[in-house]
Amino acid sequence: MCNPPLIQAVIAVASTAFTIQQQRAQGKFQKDIGEFNARVAENEAEDVRTAATEAENVQRQKTAQLLSKQRAQLGAAGVGIEFGSALQLQEDTVTLGEADALRIRSQGGQQFQALTTEASLSRRQGSFAEAASRTAAAGSLLSGTAKVLGTGVADKWFSPKSAAKVNLQPGI
Repeated sequence: MCNPPLIQAVIAVASTAFTIQQQRAQGKFQKDIGEFNARVAENEAEDVRTAATEAENVQRQKTAQLLSKQRAQLGAAGVGIEFGSALQLQEDTVTLGEADALRIRSQGGQQFQALTTEASLSRRQGSFAEAASRTAAAGSLLSGTAKVLGTGVADKWFSPKSAAKVNLQPGI
């Protein structure tokens, strides 16, 4: 014979188990996405650091080439390069060239730091999503338990007669 409250309880248990499994899978998926995004950001950060170092070196090479060109032109014009405005021109070239190189380094460092922070945040978001899914699964378990207990099956499991069978006094 068909027992509707029992069928309803089995369906509630199966539904709860499925919901819990889906919530945990979603949490793991979100954590994996966070980890993937973190790795992408870390790779980009390394690329930025490499590109900034390269650009900084290129800037210093350009400065050195410009300084050599200035010295050659000044020498060809018969101007002494060890004193006066010719020396000042060379010092300014070196100073400005180094300032440009350091600006490139600083900007690269800022981009690197931003991407590193992004990686850290992605990992934290993934971990938070996983923790939230565990909390949701626990809530589903409690909700599912309440459904099963409310199906009427609980009335058969815990009836006044079943409570009478429990001996609450020791030694009797």
